[in-house]
Amino acid sequence: MRRRTVGLAVATALVATGAVGASAATAPAPTLVKTSDPKGDVSAAPDLTRVSLTRGSDGRLRTSLTLAAAWDGKALLADSGPPGSVCLKAWTTSAPPDTVPDYLVCVTADADGALRGSVLHERANKLPERVSGADVSRPSTRTVTLRFSQSAIGNPATLHVAGEATRPGCPRVSCVDLAPDAPKTLAFKLKTG
Repeated sequence: MRRRTVGLAVATALVATGAVGASAATAPAPTLVKTSDPKGDVSAAPDLTRVSLTRGSDGRLRTSLTLAAAWDGKALLADSGPPGSVCLKAWTTSAPPDTVPDYLVCVTADADGALRGSVLHERANKLPERVSGADVSRPSTRTVTLRFSQSAIGNPATLHVAGEATRPGCPRVSCVDLAPDAPKTLAFKLKTG
């Protein structure tokens, strides 16, 4: 009788362990893509040194963009010309890097320097259209994090992304820093299987 009880306990433990192992194997693993860019590789633009993208526990996408030096919203304001921005460029249907991204997830600043996050849809021969907001947080004085719903950018199987920091008041290409450097992008799988 004792042997049977011990055998039953061992069998139950093995089944329980197998069930836990099976559920852990089928649970989607958190995905994180990131890149680093050398500090000091640009002089005419904000120096973007790190870009990451992951899916948060709430299901939203979360990108973090880090500059080499501390900055605040007032650093994005321009006396004249276009404002500065820190953005995630996202290709959902077009092929990077030879085409413009389909979406931009950007942080800009209002007249008081308060940060504002937006998801913008690029349109041929038109200004980008704001399709959604993005929640902005500052984990450090060098980093900004933007959280946004995947539904704002559609449902691609793979999202190709790159970070972009633009100096305020300067429309030239030399006033932009990319991470990773063009023509490279990061590939983020949104669908598995």
